[in-house]
Amino acid sequence: MFELFLGPLVMAATVRLTIPVLFVAMGGAFGHKASVLNIGLESFMAFSAFFAMYGSYLFESAWMGLLFGVISATLASCVFAVFVLYFKSNPVVIGIALNLAGWGATSFLLDALLHTRGVFIDARIKSFPSIHIPVLKDIPYLGQVFSGQNILVYLAVLVVALSYVIMYKTPFGLRLRGVGIKSVAAQTVGVNSNKYQWIAILLGGMLSGVGGAFLTIGGSSMFTENISAGKGFLALAAIMVGDGNPMKTALACLVFGYTQALSVTLQSMGLPSQIVISVPYLITIIIMFVSAVVMKYRYKFVKNC
Repeated sequence: MFELFLGPLVMAATVRLTIPVLFVAMGGAFGHKASVLNIGLESFMAFSAFFAMYGSYLFESAWMGLLFGVISATLASCVFAVFVLYFKSNPVVIGIALNLAGWGATSFLLDALLHTRGVFIDARIKSFPSIHIPVLKDIPYLGQVFSGQNILVYLAVLVVALSYVIMYKTPFGLRLRGVGIKSVAAQTVGVNSNKYQWIAILLGGMLSGVGGAFLTIGGSSMFTENISAGKGFLALAAIMVGDGNPMKTALACLVFGYTQALSVTLQSMGLPSQIVISVPYLITIIIMFVSAVVMKYRYKFVKNC
């Protein structure tokens, strides 16, 4: 039973499945703190996943693939920012439009550039290699879980720590949170709210680009249509649960990653695939519900005090 739910293979899979959602959630957390509702994170992942694969395919380099992925997601975030901050469009409508464009455009580009549909696999697509850390790899259980991952996994830990420090320990983070709490008040003390929201959206695009690239060059070396498969929405849910706090958001991402890894294990037990596939999303709904209830009663308690 331990091997089934907490075995090293399940936990190693949990780490790998958490990483793409974690990068996107860290980027989206900055937008959340700046009071920008960005449901277009899914499209950032979709564009990045395709162009990361394409860049790696063209140059036979995972690093070039990562660069292509980050640039494409950042450009998509620029489109979102222009419509939302400059033209004052509804962010929900723009987010939905970008998501639909991401799914459609990547399928079109797959056919137009690589003359295939569905799945593209080629030996020229290079992924980041696994890194076996000395000493750690020899530690029972921990070595099996944390050693042998690629560099983006270890970079994710650094990103979470840096995001927390930037958000809560720097003047930039203080102003960003001030913009999110009361934009007008922030402007009265000389803070350019529009500037900070731009930066928050661009950070979301850049980090989402890393998350999207992980899907195609983080080990699989392939691209499939709709490869993001709702991971951007899982990231958005993690942001809501963690209220944009990088540590809490990362913990929520870890829970979602574990449920995804567990769903693979449950499938091996012969459970219907429809039930297994729905497990991560059901858990997400439950977590969101519990979080909302806790926040409601916490607000009532504080108000009564």
